[in-house]
Amino acid sequence: MKTVKFILLIALGSFVMSCESDTYADVFGYVENPTYKANIKPLMSAQCVSCHSTNGTESSSPLETYQEVVDYAESISCRLDGNSCALMPQSGKLPQVQIDMFNAWIAQGLIEE
Repeated sequence: MKTVKFILLIALGSFVMSCESDTYADVFGYVENPTYKANIKPLMSAQCVSCHSTNGTESSSPLETYQEVVDYAESISCRLDGNSCALMPQSGKLPQVQIDMFNAWIAQGLIEE
């Protein structure tokens, strides 16, 4: 009986290890060259626009268009990080891979498409 349990444990461990991801980015998908249209706009729409829109609670700083996001890009980056600025979104810190993607977008020149 011990042998059967041991074999089952080894088989289960092998199965779990084969499903394991090496990095957080592997789980959430790393984007090498993010663009506003393909990557940043969906992030803004999902996480920011409910408040940062002309009809939202933060209508003074809307994030609905490419130019608005570009204008606030450094501030958004600081707030997504939350270390030296107030953390946003209010629901809590985004996955690091999304923060890294946003920062890569800035570093690579704020590409629109």
